[in-house]
Amino acid sequence: MDHLRLHAFRNLQPVEMEPASGINVWLGSNGAGKTSLLEAIYFLSRAKSFRTQQLDRLVQDGADRAWVVGRHCGHQMAVERSSGSTRLRLDGADLRGRARLAERLPVQLITIEHQRLLLDGPPIRRAFIDWGAFHVEHDHHATALRYQQALQQRNASIRQVDRRTVAVWTETLSAAAARLETQRVRFFEQLRPRWDRLMNLWYPDRDLEVTYQRGAGSEAPWPEILHEAAQGDWNAGFTRYGPHRADLVVTAGGRPAREVLSRGQQKMVVIALLLAEIEVWMERDPPPVLLVDDLPAELDAEHLAQVWGVMAGYGIQTHLTAIDPTLLPQTLGSHSAVHEIVGGKVRTMV
Repeated sequence: MDHLRLHAFRNLQPVEMEPASGINVWLGSNGAGKTSLLEAIYFLSRAKSFRTQQLDRLVQDGADRAWVVGRHCGHQMAVERSSGSTRLRLDGADLRGRARLAERLPVQLITIEHQRLLLDGPPIRRAFIDWGAFHVEHDHHATALRYQQALQQRNASIRQVDRRTVAVWTETLSAAAARLETQRVRFFEQLRPRWDRLMNLWYPDRDLEVTYQRGAGSEAPWPEILHEAAQGDWNAGFTRYGPHRADLVVTAGGRPAREVLSRGQQKMVVIALLLAEIEVWMERDPPPVLLVDDLPAELDAEHLAQVWGVMAGYGIQTHLTAIDPTLLPQTLGSHSAVHEIVGGKVRTMV
């Protein structure tokens, strides 16, 4: 992203700047606006926040709207939030959905909240896989929507005890399930060796493994699975098997990683998943932007150095927040910059 402007966003004063193409360090005390700056970039890409579902909170007190404008790889994008509504624009034209913005500005976010990727239930891991595939498979978003629509229709037909309609939707769901699973697995097969490399680098003596579980008790084709499960689905009142039940499972010595690993090790496992995902994206255009919120506060010096060594080698635009600059490496590399945020005002220092 070579240009960024924002207005009335959270507690930030108006910003207009050209971020460095390498590492951008954002320094400031708690509450100064560091995380809000990352949130603004994330909002520009996803038209949503990683901090709240109530988007009106993004609008500064006393303002009627907040907006963020940016340019990435020749594309101009803008997101505006006013009371109860969000407006999206790309290259001067209004957008109805946010998918095209995310395509033009891929962002990867690393925060302490992402430890949930390991500790919470399967839905958050399915979302991780789907976002990863979204930036690799050109029609993954449409494929996922087709699957969800077919699943909803099949479940509705089951509840209505309409066997004929269930049979029709079973065929549609089977085809969508096969397509969705194929795309997910293709992405996962690119993700796994990159994650393995990071785990071997950081924990060479641990037997760590990540696997994709498809959401069914067998490896049979989806038409066979869904037809054989029909009576059980009737009894349950919903579709019990399918990619909507898939999961990403991390084990250590054959046991669930969340039960075996320390909190610090869990953080590194999750960071490795996020970095492996961005490495996959880096092989495609446009290049991704990495957002890292207060990593020095979450890792000890040894693990911080390990993560930093990997990130610094990517050569992509990175935005990293920190309170204490002494915890950061002394050398940031070329095409980097240090910015300070004090009371919502941004100042570039180096």
